[in-house]
Amino acid sequence: MGKLLDPLADKLLLLTALIMLVQLGLIPAWIAVVIIGRESVITGIRVAAAARGVVLAADTYGKWKMVVQVAAISIVLVQQLPVAAFAGSSAGSFAMLAAAGITVYSGIRYIALHGSLLLRPNG
Repeated sequence: MGKLLDPLADKLLLLTALIMLVQLGLIPAWIAVVIIGRESVITGIRVAAAARGVVLAADTYGKWKMVVQVAAISIVLVQQLPVAAFAGSSAGSFAMLAAAGITVYSGIRYIALHGSLLLRPNG
């Protein structure tokens, strides 16, 4: 049960932060759309697998994706501090682009490995 619920809790926290950053104008909306889209598709695959009695744990790329996403969000937030050492730099933008890139890559990889579960009949 934890293998299904833990990634879901991580996603909810991450997606909430992304939506807030877009609302504040700190990140472009397209990055949030890419990340939210990927997370929705992967969650759909996991739910379909769970309905068939298969639990899909996060793979290494998914774990690295989460680390990069959290680091990118953290950098964007730290840049907003009035004493941030790299305030005004492009570190947050670069980090968010890296997060979007690894998100797309890990999503494509996950779909290639597990997407066929959506095509299999129940049973």
